[in-house]
Amino acid sequence: MLRPKALDHVGLVVTDMDRSLRFYEAPGLELLRRKGPDAKGVSTAVLRAGGQEINVFSDPAFVAAGKGERIHHFCFAMDAADIAELLAALRQAGIEIAKGPIERRDGTSLFVSDPDGIRVELSVKR
Repeated sequence: MLRPKALDHVGLVVTDMDRSLRFYEAPGLELLRRKGPDAKGVSTAVLRAGGQEINVFSDPAFVAAGKGERIHHFCFAMDAADIAELLAALRQAGIEIAKGPIERRDGTSLFVSDPDGIRVELSVKR
């Protein structure tokens, strides 16, 4: 049985990283880290909102393509002994893995897609 413990974070796609960070920092969200822009103009940042995080992505290719998606993904911290247990439960439920498993600094994640194509990250923390 799958058991989400909490909503871990939300990922947002923004058109202007600096403007977005000013907006989110104004009410007190804490900037934990920022990368970029890289050679392609892609920037990422992580903000803390209490015990959760907001991951922010800025990619000029999204803007140029006119993509309207603003929620990149959301993540559930899962109550599982390890990633193998989570993979077995997903297989049993008939849920296809879209990407991963991916090793992170604090655990292992994988991605699935909901019926409308929204990416959902499932994370097993160390």
